[in-house]
Amino acid sequence: MWLLIPILVYSLIFLYVRHVYSYWRRKGFPHETPGLSWRFLRSLYQREFHYNEAINNFYQTGKERFVGIYCFFRPILMIRDRTLARTLLENQGGHFNDTRWDYVRSYRKYNLLEKLSPLFASNRLEAMFRNIDKVADHLVNHLNTTTVAAGAAAGAAENHGAVVDMQQLLRIYAVNVIANLIYGLDIDVFKQTDSVFLQYSNNSFQRSGINSYTFNRLPKKSSLTYRLRDIVEQNVALREDGGTIRKDVLQLLVKFRNGNDIEARDKFNWHIENVFEREKIISIKKVARIAEYLLENGIQTIASTSVLTLYEILKQPELMQKVREEIVMANAAANGETKEKQPQMNYEHVKQMKLLDLCIQETTRKYPSVATIERTCRKAYAIPNSKRTLNEGKSFVIPLLAIQRDEKYFQDPMAYKPHRFLQDSNGNPGERFNEFGLGAKTCIAQNFVKFVVKYVLVKMFSNYSMELMPMEDLDICYDDTPYIRSTDGLKVRIKSGKVKFEL
Repeated sequence: MWLLIPILVYSLIFLYVRHVYSYWRRKGFPHETPGLSWRFLRSLYQREFHYNEAINNFYQTGKERFVGIYCFFRPILMIRDRTLARTLLENQGGHFNDTRWDYVRSYRKYNLLEKLSPLFASNRLEAMFRNIDKVADHLVNHLNTTTVAAGAAAGAAENHGAVVDMQQLLRIYAVNVIANLIYGLDIDVFKQTDSVFLQYSNNSFQRSGINSYTFNRLPKKSSLTYRLRDIVEQNVALREDGGTIRKDVLQLLVKFRNGNDIEARDKFNWHIENVFEREKIISIKKVARIAEYLLENGIQTIASTSVLTLYEILKQPELMQKVREEIVMANAAANGETKEKQPQMNYEHVKQMKLLDLCIQETTRKYPSVATIERTCRKAYAIPNSKRTLNEGKSFVIPLLAIQRDEKYFQDPMAYKPHRFLQDSNGNPGERFNEFGLGAKTCIAQNFVKFVVKYVLVKMFSNYSMELMPMEDLDICYDDTPYIRSTDGLKVRIKSGKVKFEL
């Protein structure tokens, strides 16, 4: 009799597993054939299996618009068609909303992140320009100190410059951007090496490698989270009770918290009209959660986009020369307006640099900030142009990296060609690019990210000549975001030398 118990248990487990792995067949979806190989088990044991890599590799194995796959015990629908992927991401029926950011006001439900999208409008960025400029100067000052120290150590009259790891430095720049513009602190993380923001960034980077193995986000609450909440609470108090005005994202968040208008286009007032606590729209805890969300996602996106854009430009001397020529023209325009020998660039000068915009766009195509996008269905959804329905609770995944490197959508996809998006001589549009990774439904801060990336590149090409150092073990891989994996990071030789312009 006792022998029957383990037989019964194993039978139930077998039937459960069989039921899970027959889901797509039972629903009539095209699907992969479930299987288990020693190669797969070995890669798991050796921690060499990467979820993003597996998803994007499977994209190449068929041509169906969508196909059912299994991620351990989770049936997931993979979307292979770009048009269908765009339709799902822009769905307005509430089928795939992220309920973490839902809140109710006056008996109406809103998505909090969508309500906050005016925070990153173009006119808001223009007002924040001087603070962004100050943050970029922190990186320039650090590089100036590094090059001077390298010259003193060499003891030579000729300036050979300094070799630096730009991946590490641009990651710290991204931390500086978030600390100054999101949390409202006037600090320089290049000098304050014990900063809580730098510690949070390092912990987040280490977590990403573990998550690629476990397929799930690990709990993020830690002592760092509570320290960040204290910073938000102190700064909110200064602005609400002390009347402090600082043109940054936190100021806009506090205005939203107090029910002030953050959507006004003309004569926008940065002053906060404080209201009673019971009348405030969101709590300080919620403000801190939003700030931490922007911190984690912003650091990853800003760092990866700026590093890989710089890497690709430095690989092509002709492209680098064109970028520098564009900066020369912007400097000349700034000089013409100010009538000074030292030009003072403003937001409009930077905005008009179209080549750098194309470079950033090409970077986000070739190296999207996220390799896959996954959404969970909140209510049954009839898939367009098919007889299939995705049931509530089931998820779909878009292999963004694979789609944006598919020859069906982009010619010579592995080549870095910023001009692919320009119109031709007959006025026909260039290659179509749907920015899944930076779309409105994915990243409300897309304008902010693009601008701070663009501006740091302007600063670097304005102040230095740069040369990419040869690296044998350089490899670009994904965990949560793309990064350059090599022994020395991204080694670049920099020499001080401002771009010259004609008066």
